[in-house]
Amino acid sequence: MQFTLKRMIATFICMLVMLGSAQVSRAEIRTYEGVGEYIMSDFETPDIAKQRAKARAEQHAAEQAGVYVKSYTRTVNNTLVEDEIVAIANMIIKITDVQYTTTPTSESGGSFQIVAKIHATIDSDRIDEWLKRDQSKNWELVERNKQLQADKAKLDEELTELRQKLTEVTSVQEKQAVEKKVVSTDSKFLANQKIKEGQRLYNDGKYVEAVAMFSQAIGLDGKSLEGYLGRGAAYYVQGNYSQAITDYNEVIAIDSNYADVYFNRGLVYGRQGDYTQAIADFTKVIDLSPNDPKAYVARGLIYGTKGKYMQAVADCNKAIALNPNYADVYFVRGYAYSYQGNYARAVIDYNKAIDINPNYVEAYVARGYDYSTQGKYMEAIADYNKAIAINPNNAEAYFNRGYAYCKQGDYVQAIFDFTKTIAINPNDAKAYSNRGYANDKQGNYALAIEDYNKAIGLNPNNPKTYYGRGVAYKHIGNVKQANADFSKANELKR
Repeated sequence: MQFTLKRMIATFICMLVMLGSAQVSRAEIRTYEGVGEYIMSDFETPDIAKQRAKARAEQHAAEQAGVYVKSYTRTVNNTLVEDEIVAIANMIIKITDVQYTTTPTSESGGSFQIVAKIHATIDSDRIDEWLKRDQSKNWELVERNKQLQADKAKLDEELTELRQKLTEVTSVQEKQAVEKKVVSTDSKFLANQKIKEGQRLYNDGKYVEAVAMFSQAIGLDGKSLEGYLGRGAAYYVQGNYSQAITDYNEVIAIDSNYADVYFNRGLVYGRQGDYTQAIADFTKVIDLSPNDPKAYVARGLIYGTKGKYMQAVADCNKAIALNPNYADVYFVRGYAYSYQGNYARAVIDYNKAIDINPNYVEAYVARGYDYSTQGKYMEAIADYNKAIAINPNNAEAYFNRGYAYCKQGDYVQAIFDFTKTIAINPNDAKAYSNRGYANDKQGNYALAIEDYNKAIGLNPNNPKTYYGRGVAYKHIGNVKQANADFSKANELKR
């Protein structure tokens, strides 16, 4: 029986863009009313005018919600920067009702005042959800929200200038040219609204719906960086890597100096095992944004996966210098130390990651592995217990705890853990093989042979499985089959 960090590393690569799952806690729901006004000119459509009024009403409600988010986080002893507060309010607010009123602003009816009134709610559970995640993993939504706000402000400014021009132009040709620009600005504005909704869906884990929403944004604005970037991220977390890379390539074609897209594309390449391209992309991020710690962490992870542990540690040290409170960097450096056999130093780093983020499941699993490697099985089991308490569906934690129980001779508990691993991941050949070993030790030889058969069906090239089945056959007196399995094991070892 043996354990490898490879599966956990694959999970961690994905985790760099995955933003966590819902947690159960106390719920406090607040309701807000937002009001937004917009003066529609005679060259604008009622639909676009309503959308602009609604956007202002949403902003009004989100500003009120932001005050609550700020006060709530203080009550749970968590102080956030303003950008995080704004992002949380914008991401978790839910609109429950929208009403419009239209009033002429003059007797001639040349323009109209559109008033949008919305009712929206914000749930404290969603705030807790955000706070329970490693704050370094919320960077993307914070940055995306800032970019959306900046884009919207720019579009509002452009529209104001165009409306002023329309009052000044005299020729029909000039008027048509300005109105064409207004239509383009309107499309970009609508795309901006679709992207905001796409980000909310992404944050809620509704990735299929998020793809559809980002696609609508791209349909409105074919050069929308945020649309392609968002859709690429939603494709990525669904495992649709080719589509994600296609979208990221579109962003690079529009703006080759957009650092975030190289980071996201590097994650995809890393997940696919194309480490050379992943390192190239993360290096590009560092060239464009030398003070961005996450690029050093990601590149360090890939270096470690390639066995370049010194480079991995060096990148992690750089990231720590930039942000000493970044839990992921200690995890990655700890894993590099672990692969070098420096388990004591690795444990120190995992301790730090857990201090920063007490719900860091991967750090508990990794620290448990290092304890187990040192023969500290009780400490290892305690860490696996903690990981399972946080995430009851973590197959790695059950597998590793089963291994530790085997080492202690507690085969009954080991069988339970390997069975749980198989329930979560039915194609885990090692779990079947290890359960076969535990069953053999318990004298359950028929069950052991059944498990080994299943393991061989999933992975016919593991000599340990054949050896284990040979031992089980020997125990029931089937010497011929036992010798055949021992021969096969020796053949595979060559």
